[in-house]
Amino acid sequence: MNINIVFIGGDARMIYAAKALSERYGCFLYGFGESGCGLPSHAPGAKYDIAVLPVVAGNGEIKLMSSGNSADCGIIAEMLGTGAAVFAGRAPEMLKSVCAEHRFSLYDYLEREELAVLNAQATAEGAVGIAVNELPGTVRGSSALVLGFGRIAKLTARCFAALGADVTVAARKKADLAWAEACSYKPVDITDASAFSAALGTADVILNTVPAPILSGPAAAAVRPDAALIELASVPCTGGEPQFRVIPAGGLPGKTAPRTAGNIIAKTIETILTERSIENGGA
Repeated sequence: MNINIVFIGGDARMIYAAKALSERYGCFLYGFGESGCGLPSHAPGAKYDIAVLPVVAGNGEIKLMSSGNSADCGIIAEMLGTGAAVFAGRAPEMLKSVCAEHRFSLYDYLEREELAVLNAQATAEGAVGIAVNELPGTVRGSSALVLGFGRIAKLTARCFAALGADVTVAARKKADLAWAEACSYKPVDITDASAFSAALGTADVILNTVPAPILSGPAAAAVRPDAALIELASVPCTGGEPQFRVIPAGGLPGKTAPRTAGNIIAKTIETILTERSIENGGA
């Protein structure tokens, strides 16, 4: 059965995802202007089996690359046929309501563990690239402090250690501290104010993955003025006006490795489609 997919808005990641999936499916673009790399654009009135959306804003808006404007997520009702499926990142309630009303199947690809892990690797490599440009010396021999020890933090610590940095991991959970020690990183308990301040005071580069304001007051004062904080979390860890450099680095895969990030999205969508086919008896 031929499956036609329309990609609605987003950035270069969506174009690369469409190119990857176009090897097996009919792929069309909406909202990319002349940036479609040879892929066909949506034809008015055309109906598709699947719509792929980027991360959709809470108000249901989808950013369009071509104009800098946005489209309402309700646009999918005009483009999809009966029994269609919608793939999106962090689907807000408005999108869920549209899909429920029209009986579209909704899949949130950002909830998939395989995508999260591969995106974390791309984020870690992007963080290394920022550090190379921001540090006055080489990564090798530098003191790198990783805050948190989730997916992104684990892979970021590994990348910096592989380049010869002296890596310290600061976390709250005893299990995370044990894993950090097992990986040959220096573990520091964030709840131990003295130890945490000491680690902050010796760091050349701080890589934050904790979406909470953990660097304020005495902790912020402990950071050297010449240190660089690379902010990888969705919520900044600093408060007020830090006396050190803060480099916002959210969404790194889309900025530093859009082709890789797009291919990861495409691979995840293919996996979901395969699972869906198996669940439906191969139909």
